This record gives sequence, structure tokens and C-alpha cells, in this order.
Amino acid sequence: MGLGRFYDDLVTKAVEFNLAIVNRVYINNNDIPNQDEEKNSSQIIEIKPLNTTLPTVQKKIKARPLFRGISDSITRGDLVLFALISKKIYYIGPLNTFNNPNHSHANFYSTHLEGKELNNQTNINHQTGYGKEYPQISSVKKLQKRRNKTLDLLSDTGYEVSKHSDLIIEGRHGNGIRIGSKSIFPILNISNNNSSVMESLSRGSLISLISNGSLEQNFNLNAGFLLSTDIPIDKTGDFKLNLGNDNTENHFDYEYGDINNPGSYDQIIISSDRITIDARNPLGGDFTVSANRNINFGATKNFTLNNKGFSVINSGNIYIGKEAKNKAQPMVLGDELRILLLDIMNILQNSRALVQGVPIPLVNQQSGPMFPDIQVIIDSLQPRTLSGDPELPQPGNTKFLSQYHYVEQNVRPEPTQE
Repeated sequence: MGLGRFYDDLVTKAVEFNLAIVNRVYINNNDIPNQDEEKNSSQIIEIKPLNTTLPTVQKKIKARPLFRGISDSITRGDLVLFALISKKIYYIGPLNTFNNPNHSHANFYSTHLEGKELNNQTNINHQTGYGKEYPQISSVKKLQKRRNKTLDLLSDTGYEVSKHSDLIIEGRHGNGIRIGSKSIFPILNISNNNSSVMESLSRGSLISLISNGSLEQNFNLNAGFLLSTDIPIDKTGDFKLNLGNDNTENHFDYEYGDINNPGSYDQIIISSDRITIDARNPLGGDFTVSANRNINFGATKNFTLNNKGFSVINSGNIYIGKEAKNKAQPMVLGDELRILLLDIMNILQNSRALVQGVPIPLVNQQSGPMFPDIQVIIDSLQPRTLSGDPELPQPGNTKFLSQYHYVEQNVRPEPTQE
């Protein structure tokens, strides 16, 4: 019986699944021959059926993923289930033969399943059926759920019968998405480069959304957790991130969300070796950070702010340096200082000495008049002119006034009602 007849005969109301070994994987449209009927070949595989009761045994047939939007990672040597539905072959898999995301080959594999052609396949692992260059990593394990009776709100007697597992989507090489919960409190973790069976804050990359418990309670941090800016630079160093806040908030709240503290809320933590956020649309690509309390930035080395336009810091009070919060040294308003100096020089220029009741101009030690020297300083203290688009004060002769940096007046205008 030919393969075409076999397809026609199996179009019934019942769907029968059979075992097969993956012989080849197509990952994009350039992988599959042009003459093949499958033009959109992503996740298409070539399989070898293993059920000896079918006429397809030892034949190579192509199969597409059964589910529309979800396609698992698959490679040669994996074990799958396939079925014929309306003259199309579909597959499910790979099967979880070893409960390990990195190993899903047939647990009964032998070279006899390959047929005679294996003699010419020098790049095949004869123990697993995988390609010899397939990256099998022994350190990759299936993600697990940490036993945490405190956050699960379970007693010693009720834990074993009342615990529940999480929904976990895993890649082959140490990454995954956990959609889970502690008791009724949801958790969402997106992790990459995991070095153990648990997502970690100290290795790889992690985006974690938790709704109950502190970071230490959620990630079982026996040694605690410190932000990079809070890690002492040397044995005697002690740098804390929140030095810019008032005395009641002088460090990062590591206990936020603690199950023993009432009134805790959801939190998100993003941890990685490097983080880049880029809003790239030139017309509407704004990046906005908003907080109902504090915004803190910290760096163990340098902090740089670059922009091609203007910068505005609109704040009730601005302190430069930690000790500036004592308000001992206020900043100087440039134009106010200029006016004060101009008044002093005008007083000097208008001053006279009395000689026998007759006022005479002041002179220097060489008996030369001081008027020209004073006039030079007076000229340098005149108001600057505005020009350009937008209009900016020009440097003029007043060199100590910045052309680029400004502070507001001591008297702020009343807010207007829109």
C-alpha cells in the first residue's frame, strides 16, 4: 500500500498518535528544499515513525507543529508523537523523556532505529541520536519551585497535601518563564543563563514580579542581598544608595514586601550584568520615570547625563553633596552678584577725597587716577544682551556668569490656573 493511499484511509473522526524520532529540523524557509510543499518551514521536522504496524515505518515524512502559536524547541534525535489529520502530519513534542530541558531524546534509543544510513552519519552521537555538535550541558537542570512554607502560608502538617507547582516555560540552555504563585500571591519570573535549578539575583539576568515577601524571602538569600552601589568598595567602605533622601530613608528598603510587615505591596526587580533602555522613536520616543515617593540613582563609579536639548531640575530644594543638606552654604545668584559688584564699583568711582575742602578724584599709589581702572570693571558688569534662537544671554564681558547653566530666583512665581 502506497503512502498516498495510507493518507486517504486514515482520514477518520478518530486521531491516532504514534511515536517517531526526529531525523531533521527546519528552522527557517531557507532550510527546506524549494520543491517541497511546505513553503513556510519554521519548526517543520522530518521524522521516522517507530510503530511497526504502520506502512510509514522507516519512511521519512515531514510534520508540522500541532499547536498554532506554541512551538517547543526541538532537535534531531528528539522523541515526538505524530498524527494524521486531514492529510497533514502534525507532531507534539519533544516528549519529556528525562524531565530535563536539555535532554529529550528517546530513552530507548539504539542505532537500530536509524537503519542502514547511520553508517554514513559520522556526525551523529550513537548513544542519543543527537548531532555530535548539539550543545548538551550537564549543568542545565529543570527549574524547580523552592519549598517555602512561610510564603506559601502552609503548616507543617498541611504542606505535603496542599502545595502546588508553577507553570514554567523552559528553553534548553538555562532560561525560562515562571508563571506561579506563593499561596494566593502571584509571581512572574523571566530568567536567562540560570546556573542552578532556581532563578538567581546573583547570576544571569532576571526580571521578577512578586506580590508578597521581601527579596530575601522570595529568593532564599541566606547571605542577604545588596545592590551594586551598596556593596562596600573595600573592607572599610560603606556606601549606601539613598544618601540623598532624608534621615528616615537613608538606605534601600531591602525589607519591602516582608510578609511580617503589614501594608506591603507588589514590586519588580530587574537584575543583570548590563541593562540598556532605549526609546528610539524621534517623534514620540519618550522615556518616563515616575514615582509616588522617591527616585534614587546610584553608581559605584561615574554618573553621566547627556542630552542635546535643555535640562530642567524642578525641585523644592537642591543639595549638591551630602553635607549641603545642613544648608550652611547657599548657592549664589549670578546676576544678583553682578549687580552688587556693579554698585560697589559705582560707589568707588563716585568717591572723592577732600583736600582743603575741595573734592578730588581717587588716585592709585603712583598718583594716577583710578577712574579708568574702575570703568573697565564697571563695563564688565553691565547686563548681557540676548540673541540667538532661542534667545540666550551672550557672554559679554562678564566672564563669571555661565552662558549654559542657570538657577531660579529666590521668589518663585505663583502657579497659574489653567
